[in-house]
Amino acid sequence: MISSAKQYKIAKSKADRFVRAIEEFDATVGERVDVHPRLLQAEREAMESQLEDLHREIAHYESEVTR
Repeated sequence: MISSAKQYKIAKSKADRFVRAIEEFDATVGERVDVHPRLLQAEREAMESQLEDLHREIAHYESEVTR
């Protein structure tokens, strides 16, 4: 849970990095022929899950701050 402006800033930065990581993953996934497709799917889903968690926490913090 985000409870300060500093944590909020860090969470926003992490979310941006996850977005870029997912974009990079998608751009290079075809080159990773040595990795089983299920493992690739699990890797992407893990990044998406982390990003969703961050977005949820960011939205909650923003809603609390604007009250």
